[in-house]
Amino acid sequence: MTKLLSTILFPLLVSACEAQTMQVWMRDGTQRQFAVSEIESVTFSEDETDMEQVRREIEQFLDEWNDAMVAADTTQLGSMMDEGIILRHITGMTQTKREWLEEVASGSMKYHQIEKRNIKVSLNADGSVSVSFTSVITATIWGSYGTWTLNGTMRLVKRSGKWIRTE
Repeated sequence: MTKLLSTILFPLLVSACEAQTMQVWMRDGTQRQFAVSEIESVTFSEDETDMEQVRREIEQFLDEWNDAMVAADTTQLGSMMDEGIILRHITGMTQTKREWLEEVASGSMKYHQIEKRNIKVSLNADGSVSVSFTSVITATIWGSYGTWTLNGTMRLVKRSGKWIRTE
């Protein structure tokens, strides 16, 4: 995020200097206003992440997710999701993590091919990442074979160096 913030923040500082105040989003999601005269320097903490690196990691997560779905690798899929996740299907039906993994393991939901398009990654104030994308999915779901183009979203958090799907 250092590169991202330096790209975005420094033009904002110039703009803020003209306005004499600057609004800053804090890590906890709150917003504070500072007089430009109060700002002596801008520092970035070492734990801030370069957004390009985050995007690469998310794209790798999505590749691994798709591969695990096609392979019906429920162990891999399970390790990539939060225990409390609720999944929503195109029909509006919801399933718990356990219910969905059971459907995949039984073959009731068999994914043959998945292609992701138009991936958009955004960093949330709480440190999580929102991902939106279009999927072209060829699957057999409860006996019905077809190819569907779907708009999807995911929310991911990083725990112990690993991205986990929470929504």
